[in-house]
Amino acid sequence: MKKDMKNRAFTYLVVGALFGAGVASVLAGPTPLPLRSESGTCIYHGGTTQTIETTFGTNQAALAFTGTTTYDFYSPPLAAPTSLTTGDRGAGLIFMANTSTTTANDFTVTGRMQYFDYDPATGADVLIVDTTASDSADVKHHKTVSWALPKVYLPANRTVPVGHLLHIALTISLVSGNPGSFGHLLYNDASGSTTIGLLPQNNGPVTWAFAPPGTTSICLEPQPDGCARLRCAGIPGQTYLIQAAASLTPPQWTTIATNNAGADGLFSFVVLDMANHPCRFYRTSNP
Repeated sequence: MKKDMKNRAFTYLVVGALFGAGVASVLAGPTPLPLRSESGTCIYHGGTTQTIETTFGTNQAALAFTGTTTYDFYSPPLAAPTSLTTGDRGAGLIFMANTSTTTANDFTVTGRMQYFDYDPATGADVLIVDTTASDSADVKHHKTVSWALPKVYLPANRTVPVGHLLHIALTISLVSGNPGSFGHLLYNDASGSTTIGLLPQNNGPVTWAFAPPGTTSICLEPQPDGCARLRCAGIPGQTYLIQAAASLTPPQWTTIATNNAGADGLFSFVVLDMANHPCRFYRTSNP
């Protein structure tokens, strides 16, 4: 990771083994992308534990819904490019619950998923496909409901490159009613009971070569005072060495900090002497 404080912030480095195959279209059918809650992944100027995977979870998680809300989910970085064409469609399936015991909190919503090619080095999003809003769904008290999103063809071919993330912006729009504190978006659960993206919804399954959960990633966030914060995502509770080198030919790594990942897998370190290093590379390592 090269630092150039005068011109721009270089913010991303993936450290560790990245496993995955190239893109493959085998049998026509959907490629499910379950929305997950797990060890964090780095995004521009931060991190998130709201992730996207190709495997389902086992422990249901819920996000509050009190009114129109957009929920953002990001995959781990791609270890191999994924190519999509105008013959592919984006879609999705949403699960919501209403834990109220009275009709006073019945409500009606629509759903929409926007898929983006996300560059964690700049925070730039490039739209891949927008499902547009679904038909209305009634979420009645003491019920769990699910409904499908429209199936929409990609407007243009798109290859998501190595190191980029898949970003799903899921918008639930309140049409009528009052969810109060009883509405919940359900995710991170087993197949058939959890919110998922479908990309592609046809022409699949396609291999999204996401880095394995817990693979360490580093974001470099310049600060107004000239310092920089290294935000890292790894395995919860794991101890990590943060190391730096002035060159990669060959690298001579020096440990500049030791840190423990929190319960969400995230940890950070402030580099106070950035001004003394016109070019520097960073990595994490296990002790």
